[in-house]
Amino acid sequence: MDAYFKALNELAGKPKPKATAPREETFVWLWDQFLRSDEFAAFDEATKRDKRSVLGRFVAGVGHLPFRKYRRDDVKASQRKRATTPAAADKLVKYLKAWFNWAIDKKLLETNPAIGVEKIQPPSKGFHSWTSAEVEPYRERHPIGTKARLAMELMLQVGARISDAARVGRQHEQGNMLAFTAYKNRNSSPVEIVVPIQDELRQAMVPGVVGDLTYLVTDGGASFSIKGLGNKFRDWCDQAELPHCSAHGLRKAAATRHAEHGATALELMAIFGWTKMETAEIYVRAANKRRLAVNAFARLDDHRPPKSVSLSGAEKASETKRRKTLAKPMPESGIGGPGRTRTCNQTVMSGRL
Repeated sequence: MDAYFKALNELAGKPKPKATAPREETFVWLWDQFLRSDEFAAFDEATKRDKRSVLGRFVAGVGHLPFRKYRRDDVKASQRKRATTPAAADKLVKYLKAWFNWAIDKKLLETNPAIGVEKIQPPSKGFHSWTSAEVEPYRERHPIGTKARLAMELMLQVGARISDAARVGRQHEQGNMLAFTAYKNRNSSPVEIVVPIQDELRQAMVPGVVGDLTYLVTDGGASFSIKGLGNKFRDWCDQAELPHCSAHGLRKAAATRHAEHGATALELMAIFGWTKMETAEIYVRAANKRRLAVNAFARLDDHRPPKSVSLSGAEKASETKRRKTLAKPMPESGIGGPGRTRTCNQTVMSGRL
């Protein structure tokens, strides 16, 4: 009996093993199902790599836990854990939200715990939008007959993303139009873009510079990869002393230019392949805001009273100022009728014209 009770006491002092969730209820299992899904297979390779990197690291830490017991507070805790890199923390929440939505669609979850989790990175204006004062120096540094100029005109005149600029070529021409399927979301929700080929782009298509299957080719005549073209365009911007400019900034500049010339939100959606009206309305509202401000100041100038000239003030001026020659058009202050002016080149003597 002594040995029996001694054994019982030893067992009582040992911690009980934690109960583990069945594998079918863990994050590891859910992640495996997602990787095998048709939805994941439809992503392009760059998106697959990014999701594997972000969500894969997340699953490595919580893979043994039951995904159905994951709550919003848990999402926030995972976000705060990565707070030293706010962009990475917010990207995790974004990818979790999409992943959980997929699980809901597959009847594996009922609610999405990532919905309602706010970003921790302050909002930014995104990529810098090129101005005309930046386009011209680039054109001067990279004249007609260079690949750098062709790349810039392609993205500015067509509003093409870097992914589209890397693959658009002669086969996409239809008369004087350019028709292609946007590379982004081409497998999940393809968007067809049809735009005119502008004169600036046509002039940049110099024989020996422009390719066939793709307009932009390397020095060896091969098509650029998307990453390769992005790196090359970065070099071309740096050569023009425009380190703050980028390929995506040209797309924003193109959208701004169209909006400021009166393009509607639907027209912008057709040109740039946007599927959400809100994206186009950002540029329309900005253009309208500038236009309204200019119109308001123009009306203010229309109602501003005409400036009058005090002739008596000249009598009090010094002799040097009295002999000053006037060369500016000057209102006659009602003499000869309103709105008439005359150029005063006479010498002011004793306060009289």
